[in-house]
Amino acid sequence: MLFQRSILCLAICAALPLYASEIEKKTVDSASESESAVEFNDQFLIGNGGSINVDRYAYGNPVLPGTYRVKVNVNGNSKSTVEITFIDNKTPRATACLTKRILSQNGIDTSALDNNAADDETACVNIKQYYPGASANFDSSKQEMDLNFPQIYILKFPAGYVDPSLWEDGVPAGLLSYDLNTWHSESDGTSADTAYAGLHYGLNMGPWRLRSRGNLNWDSGNGSHYSSQDIYLQRDITPLKAQLVLGDSFTRGDIFDSVNLRGARIYNDDRMLPQGTSGYAPLIRGVANSNAKVSVTQSGNKIYETTVPPGAFEINDLSTTGYGNDLIVTIEEADGSKRTFTVPFSSITQMLRPGSSRWDIGMGELNDDSLHDKPNVGYATYAYGINNTFTGYVGAQYTDMDFYAGLLGLAMNTGIGAFAFDVTQSRADINGLGTLKGQSYRLSYSKMVEATNTSLNVAAYRFSTEDYLSLNDAASLQDSIHNEEYGNRAYENNAELYDDYQRTKNQIQVSLNQPLTLSGEEYGSLYISGTWQDYWNDSSSTSDYSIGYNNSFTYGSYSVSLQRTYDESGEKDDSVYLNVSIPFNLFDKKSTQSGGFDNVNMSLRSDFKGGTSFNSTASGNAQNNEVSYSVSASSSGGNYGNLNQVSGYSSWNSPYGPLGLSASFGDDNSKQYSASYSGGMVLHSGGVVITAGSIGETDSLALVKASGATGARLGYGQSRINSAGYGIMPYMSAYRENRVSLDISTLEADVEIKNTSAVAVPRNGSVVLVNFETDEGRSLVMELQRSDNGFIPLGADVLNEKNESIGTVGQAGQAYVRGVEDKGALRVVWGSDGSSSCTVHYQIPENAKKAGLTTILSNQQCQM
Repeated sequence: MLFQRSILCLAICAALPLYASEIEKKTVDSASESESAVEFNDQFLIGNGGSINVDRYAYGNPVLPGTYRVKVNVNGNSKSTVEITFIDNKTPRATACLTKRILSQNGIDTSALDNNAADDETACVNIKQYYPGASANFDSSKQEMDLNFPQIYILKFPAGYVDPSLWEDGVPAGLLSYDLNTWHSESDGTSADTAYAGLHYGLNMGPWRLRSRGNLNWDSGNGSHYSSQDIYLQRDITPLKAQLVLGDSFTRGDIFDSVNLRGARIYNDDRMLPQGTSGYAPLIRGVANSNAKVSVTQSGNKIYETTVPPGAFEINDLSTTGYGNDLIVTIEEADGSKRTFTVPFSSITQMLRPGSSRWDIGMGELNDDSLHDKPNVGYATYAYGINNTFTGYVGAQYTDMDFYAGLLGLAMNTGIGAFAFDVTQSRADINGLGTLKGQSYRLSYSKMVEATNTSLNVAAYRFSTEDYLSLNDAASLQDSIHNEEYGNRAYENNAELYDDYQRTKNQIQVSLNQPLTLSGEEYGSLYISGTWQDYWNDSSSTSDYSIGYNNSFTYGSYSVSLQRTYDESGEKDDSVYLNVSIPFNLFDKKSTQSGGFDNVNMSLRSDFKGGTSFNSTASGNAQNNEVSYSVSASSSGGNYGNLNQVSGYSSWNSPYGPLGLSASFGDDNSKQYSASYSGGMVLHSGGVVITAGSIGETDSLALVKASGATGARLGYGQSRINSAGYGIMPYMSAYRENRVSLDISTLEADVEIKNTSAVAVPRNGSVVLVNFETDEGRSLVMELQRSDNGFIPLGADVLNEKNESIGTVGQAGQAYVRGVEDKGALRVVWGSDGSSSCTVHYQIPENAKKAGLTTILSNQQCQM
């Protein structure tokens, strides 16, 4: 009834603003939502005759004792969503109990509390006593608590900070995710049938997450085969802002090359840091002469602004835009004068904020299925942001097959770009080859050139001496020697094998993007990416690359690209691609109708050797993009074979996951049919919930409970509340506030949802329960008329046969009630004497009028 009473209070307050008078002031022991009691002159309620008791609104909207999930704002800024208990203070408006924990979670300095108040985190704090000038006001219609504190009591946290005490382990749950695909093909008088199931399993118990992956393959010739990929147990180590993993996992690849480890790892998790400090950004220092406004722009966009007092200031929670350009800092003083300076900014993978660190430690078995004998390995890496310019990093590796490696590196943020340079020294004792020692030198560079808008994201060069071996190389070479073969070739001695063993000498990687502009006109963009490398034991070299250009024209867009790849036999394949896309609604831009085809896409491929292929595809969507489809025609010749083919594809984003169907037919009598489906399920104490798509290994989920709210959509996706009252909202951001909302326009049942929005802060991989309170009783709007033709006053209570309040009379005798049967008797009360009530007997006919899901009953007689 909280919402109904809020509406009534608004009506009373709107009617009486000029006639209310302050009659007393009281100090509430805890956080007072309104210290001034207000008396309303109820004679101004038309026809009321002074019989409605409006004293319950003396301190604002009535709030019943209990625990509510409340959004907390501090000095106008949204901070968190927490559960607050409201205590009965013998008035219609219960008092909010603000505890030390709630204050701490919302950035209030609790050092101001004395020992008695500080020791018990669950005790109610009298904020007036400990924080002079502080106030609290609860808006029951919005379920928001507005806290106002002097700035001296507000702790400064980086942008996006969420107190770790709000991170939720979630509820115990089992998870299963599946990606299914079936395939049937016919060609040259033969047919083939295959099926695939990619499976992800999971189990959550408290802070622990058990995860496993595998796949089940079946074909008509060989039957079925199951392959397990990995299994691991993981949990947060909150004090270290780290993850502990027991089992299979890949190490980081920013310092050493990533390896697959089966063992134990512990590494820091940047996601646990505040959002504004998780990536590299320089520390900005300056001095203000007055209360000044400091703004930071990058690439012409303002990315930060704050107000600072006179004196030295420091900005350490800046969120930059990717690799980015230099930062322009502007200080605007109180008198309007401005000063500007530039802070160089270029980023590279190894760069860290000043004072930040990144580390990864582990030991176990090298989990490489290509090896007969898998060595035990150990490693450790550490990086530290020294200042705005330098980040240092080190690393060490070893195996029980006498391999050791050490790395030392330095990353730099300079005005001409970001550099990283490191040296790796390796030592390996290989049977029959003695001790092999070598070095690998790596130089990386990244820069956004603002003058030409050139983005050189990565340019890396690596040189390795002849006897340098990486951990994977050493393990592979040792394993080949033990088994006397390399690449399925037998050798007479180890030296011959080593001479044939491929070892990288030089390697260059480049990724560049260049928009083309002339006199302010845009002429598309050019991109280049590729890798070139040569080897110590081979005079030849390998390279793969992609060079492309894309642009738009009056009727659509086009792109041209040149690519080099390698086939299964290692032969290089150079190809040129031309792609043109034309939207069908080009001349009808106002059309919002779904259905039909939206665009056509044409592509041409040539391999410079006579092989060509052409494809034309028309695609579209329907039913608010829930269904998509395409039809294609293709033709190929030369090295690609002579084949003309037509094909079709359709996908439906169902509430239970995406379902896809495809078919193709060729002029050589070849045929193909396939079907795919992705989905998942969550097993919890309340049953099983089917998800609207597959669940990733580290995905955090919200298990939404809204009893009776069948059909309500979760957020903007396809997930809905099922008949059991549960739904799954996927893709939650770990350690961040996630807003979970219900779209009640898709409700299939007559149910009242007390609040349609909530906030959850999941940990990595957790399943957090978000409970929306509902009232499943049937709702009615009754148009009441007194049997003596008298007036039923605004605000009269409607009681059921148990004498419980289930509704309130609004204007013109209309009463909204919830929680009624198909027929019965209700009593309407507006005073304490016997003449201030009436009784209405009602029965809901099958053909009763409805407003949405609410039934309307007209001309209901209320007997005096």
